Amino acid sequence: MFFSNIIWNERQQHAHYFYAQSVEKEGHTHIIDGFTFSVNGRNDDDHFHYYSGVSSEFNKHKHRFYGKTGPAKPLKNGGHYHEISGRVYFNYTEPIKNDTGGVVYSQNLAQDVHDHTFKGTTSRGIGYFPKGW
Repeated sequence: MFFSNIIWNERQQHAHYFYAQSVEKEGHTHIIDGFTFSVNGRNDDDHFHYYSGVSSEFNKHKHRFYGKTGPAKPLKNGGHYHEISGRVYFNYTEPIKNDTGGVVYSQNLAQDVHDHTFKGTTSRGIGYFPKGW
């Protein structure tokens, strides 16, 4: 098993998958998921990860989100997870290319502008290198 090669007391670079469902607002919810940015840490230190992304779509709109996880929460069998919470930002439509070649999100004024809060957890750490790599 891959996790048997991990030395849990060493600070190793890793990331986490995260998942949360937003609180219902304006008659709907959104899924918030993705992967945290990779950092060095272990299951018994206070490291954290940053994360960002765009929520699932509902009625032709999405929300941007970003945040910082809580500190590492050790698991009894080794490893750790993190708690996430925050809010998704005002609703935006699909990305639109601007005249400089970049991409911007335009606010859809045809819909009521709103946001949602969310709370969830990450998976155990992923992306560890095997011992002696």
